[in-house]
Amino acid sequence: MNLQVRVRDRYLIRIATQRLYTDHSKVAASLPHPSVITAIIEATWESRTASSKEAFGAVTRAVTKLFRLFQSAPHALSRLTEALAIDGWSEMSWPQRAKALGSKLKEVLTEGKRVLGKVFQKISRTFPISLFFVPSNKMPGLTDLMNRLVQRVPWLKAALAKVHAGAVKVDQLFTKYLPKLRRPIYAAIFIWVWMNVSELSWDAKGILAGFIGQISLSELLASLPESGIGFIAASFGLGYGALPYVMVARIMWLVAQNYLSYVPEKGLQVHWDKLGLPRPRELVPL
Repeated sequence: MNLQVRVRDRYLIRIATQRLYTDHSKVAASLPHPSVITAIIEATWESRTASSKEAFGAVTRAVTKLFRLFQSAPHALSRLTEALAIDGWSEMSWPQRAKALGSKLKEVLTEGKRVLGKVFQKISRTFPISLFFVPSNKMPGLTDLMNRLVQRVPWLKAALAKVHAGAVKVDQLFTKYLPKLRRPIYAAIFIWVWMNVSELSWDAKGILAGFIGQISLSELLASLPESGIGFIAASFGLGYGALPYVMVARIMWLVAQNYLSYVPEKGLQVHWDKLGLPRPRELVPL
């Protein structure tokens, strides 16, 4: 996005924050100064649309997210500043705090995105993560299979969840490529993703854990909806809108590991003994 859009979004963030604090003045009295919310969102916001109406709607949702977090978790700000190691916080005025917080978030997020970009370039070529970045039109049979699975055998989700960590393998990859990633970077990346992926839903406890750097990148990636993976991929120039469904990657991993096979005319065959799960009722042939 160009400079004009970024300036517009900064203006919209300030307007949305002021409006929310005005409309909820009684609640807002016990919350951090609005400049803090503005600073956090400005530091982590990703401009995505030329439409002012759409941008204001997205900004308002982001401001509301943060407002509600501070409302439900009064200590969230102090724990965030501790995770980011901001010195002299208690002696600062609110404008000084907002400036220091915004600067620190930008600093660690820039470093985190730089490292994360390198990791994504590597894991985008690593099986089975590479399946997230393969155009779906190159494997229509698998996409069709995925759609039919969801419609006919929804209980298979239990089996997919059982092997999710192995299917994605992100824990090993991040351990290998990011051995020195620290809490501030985890926190900044979480906030960046949480602000920009509207479908990402967490309870207050989970959000607070992310804010203080206790959610690893592997856990964050595993929790993202397809649009979230697309957002991160697009941010690093890996393309967006050409991603196969996440479940396709899981199915392909199951097939590659001989946990699952598809036999024409007989349907889907799941090797429950290898999965360590009890065998459910018989599958309806696809």
